[in-house]
Amino acid sequence: MQFEIVGAPVGKRRPKFSTVHGYAQAVKPKEDAIYENLVKITFAAAKRDDYDLYEKALRVEIEAFFGIPKSFSKKRAAEAAEGRICPLTKPDADNIAKIICDALNGVAYKDDTQIVELKIIKRYAAEPSVRVTIEQFDS
Repeated sequence: MQFEIVGAPVGKRRPKFSTVHGYAQAVKPKEDAIYENLVKITFAAAKRDDYDLYEKALRVEIEAFFGIPKSFSKKRAAEAAEGRICPLTKPDADNIAKIICDALNGVAYKDDTQIVELKIIKRYAAEPSVRVTIEQFDS
């Protein structure tokens, strides 16, 4: 199963903490909730009727495509487009995986503990997006 989220890759942010009646509370940033909903909607739209990975061991690959910066020289932009240079910018690969895997909890799989193999790749592309591939893990 593969689907693509249109737009720049987003990483999971740290929650904000506040105290209410003497108890600490963690509040998810609004931007995270919006992006997680986008991931869920995109997955649901791409999901086929015969999808059967909800309770199986999984292999997940996330390819995060960053837009080529306008500040790049023509030579450097060409290298980026060919995949010879990769983005060394935020968001971090692990934070990209975290927001996507958390968003798919209870939607693509029962829990993200089912992910036994995870691959994250950051690349440049003409149009920013994130491609997610979910497969059954076969050792």
